[in-house]
This record gives sequence, structure tokens and C-alpha cells, in this order.
Amino acid sequence: MSHNRSLPLAGIRILDFTQVQFGPMATQILADFGAEVTKIERPRLGDISRTIDTKSNGIDDSASFLSLNRNKRSLVLDMKHPDAMGIVHQLLENTDVIVSNFRAGVADRMGLGYDALKEKYPGLIYASGTGFGETGPLNGMGGQDMVLQSISGATWHNRDVDGRPAIFPTPFVDFGSGMALVQGILMALLERNTSGLGQRVDVSLLDTALFAQMQEYTQWMMRRFENHWERDNLVGSFKTANGWITVVGLFRPDPLEAICKGLGIEDLTAKPEFATAELQLENRAALWTLLDEQFSRFTTDEAVQKLSAHGVLCGPVLDYDGVLTHPQVVHNDVVRTLDHPVLGPTKVIDNPVRLSAATDRPYETAPLLGQHTEQILVELGYSLEQIDEFVGSGLVGRPSNATLV
Repeated sequence: MSHNRSLPLAGIRILDFTQVQFGPMATQILADFGAEVTKIERPRLGDISRTIDTKSNGIDDSASFLSLNRNKRSLVLDMKHPDAMGIVHQLLENTDVIVSNFRAGVADRMGLGYDALKEKYPGLIYASGTGFGETGPLNGMGGQDMVLQSISGATWHNRDVDGRPAIFPTPFVDFGSGMALVQGILMALLERNTSGLGQRVDVSLLDTALFAQMQEYTQWMMRRFENHWERDNLVGSFKTANGWITVVGLFRPDPLEAICKGLGIEDLTAKPEFATAELQLENRAALWTLLDEQFSRFTTDEAVQKLSAHGVLCGPVLDYDGVLTHPQVVHNDVVRTLDHPVLGPTKVIDNPVRLSAATDRPYETAPLLGQHTEQILVELGYSLEQIDEFVGSGLVGRPSNATLV
């Protein structure tokens, strides 16, 4: 896989043992900007995210996998085979960063722990993501976004009016952790330019989940007050004539007065029950009923225009099709169409980071399972006959799709 030298990570080689969301999102970001990522996958099933998509018809058309693994090469290697570590060590000879998200202790048992590798490969950056950290009472427990939303307090914080906790349906803990892992790897690469030495980079889902709630936790520890941006402020979604609008009454001395001016209605702050911000929150149900009635007189676009003209933060509540066709989303070129060898044109969401000097970013679709096994082994010096023997013994695997063999 060739990359233009204008890319900031061109020449950086990454050995990727990650699966599902947290790790693959991190290594995809690195691959997007020129790093050569070799993804190690288990035989037959590969990365768990290849089979987590209930709508897919096989291991090569999972939307989850396709969204998180572009610009990578796939090497199927049975890590339980006695000869597997020999190939891993060959790869590590020219690797800058090894990335994994095994449960704590698993890498050590495999011979891939930091202590086992740091002396043999002093320049190697060892990046690991775990659910709870490498040590501690929960270090052996499996971590996953929704579990960590719950353990970190985020699910409790998102409880409904009846007190039932609710999971946020987008994996923000996984994705935040992936971003943090990328930052750690980049800082370690920068430091290596000075010291010549690698180091360990650790990110846990638990720490990231608390970090995402830093304002809420600081407020709680200072005052035992549960800070809730929606419930504590004039913030909410209201039904319009043809949809919904979200209104954020922040950063204005009297947001309700501004809303009323924008909608061209009487100033509700003149009513005794809504005279102050405290009373507005205390009588929130009655206020919401009045605002629902007023917003229903306008289309969403009309309401957005009226409120925006009076400096009120607001926006339409868009469904996915509305987002994908929105002029700003189209202008930002967020959706990329990649050429999948089996599925054909496949649309994915692009990296949000844009660098003016990265003029030739790669956009190669996520690999088929084992698509690059033969290519990688040939680069290591193996003959096709030796690779055939490896395949026969179950050590490595090639793609099952006949068009790629």
C-alpha cells in the first residue's frame, strides 16, 4: 500500500491487534494520514466487528467493519499456532507502533506484553487500550462502551423522568478512547524523535468515560450537585409544523425573552410563574406546553430563522437522510465512496481532521479477511510454496473470495 510523502505519518508502520470499535477507530485515523497499518485477524471470523452487524450477509460486508477499517491491510494469523510468534517478531523488526485492546493480561500470556518486547525492540511504541486499566480490581473484566457508560455514571445521569437509566445509542466512550489512544501514540512518536526510545501508551475506557464527564464530576465533588445541561437550563426539543427544533437557551441573559421575541409572541417572562430562570425551571412542564403550541405554528426552517435572527442557539432535529443531504454536510465532503472488491461502491464517513498539507490522502476500502496475507508474507521473504504450507497448516489464511485468490 503506497502513500504520498506529504502525509504526516508516511513511513510509520503499525502492527494492529485491535478489534471492534475502540482500537480500530484509532488505527484507522493513523492509516488515514499515511501510516501503514497491518491488521492481524483470526482465521475464518476475523475481527469481531465483521460478525457484529446483524444485517450483513458475511464477514466481508459488515457496515461496522467497513466503517472502521479503511486503509489497512489484513493478515490472517492464528495466534494459537506455535509458529505464529515467529511471524509476529519478523513484523516487529520493522514496526514503529504495536496497538492492541486485549483484556489486561492477555497480551502477556501471548508473549506480546510490554515487558517481553521493550528490550528486544527499544524504539517500539506499545499502545494498549483496556476496559479498566492494566491493573486494579476490574483489570480482568471485559470492557465495552455500554458497560462503561453504566459503570462511569453516564447511564445514571441519562435517566428519564421515571428514573430509568438510559444508554446513549452512539458509542461515545469507545470513540473518545480511540481519539485519546491516537493522541498518546502521536505524542510518543514525537518524544521518540528526541530520545530514540519507545514507551508504553495506555488508555482505558473507564478513564475516558470519566474524562468526558469532567464538568459534571467537578461540580458533583465541589457541591454534590448533579449538573445537567438540559434539565438545568432552558434547553429542549419542540414540535414544529413539520418536524422538530432544538432550542439551547444558553449564553443569553434572558433566553426565554429572546425566544418570545423571535417567535413574535407575548413576553412570557412577564408572567409571574416564568419571571425568573429558577421559576421557569420550576414550572418547566407548563412552559413547555406553551412553547410547543407556539412552535407548532411554524415550520422547522421558519422557527430556526426566527430564533437565529434574535441570537438564540437552535437547530433542526434531522434524521439520517436529512443529515446526509444537508448542504453543509455535502459541502464538507464528509461522505466518501470507496470501491469495495465485492460490494462495489460503498459509502463511509470521512475522518473529521483536515490538514492543508495532506493533499493526497488514501481512501482504500476496508480489506477482505486475509486479503493481504500473501502480499505481507512475500514482503517478509517467504516463497509462495512456503505460504501454501502455512495455509495448509492453518497458520495463516487467504481470502475465501475466489476473485481475489
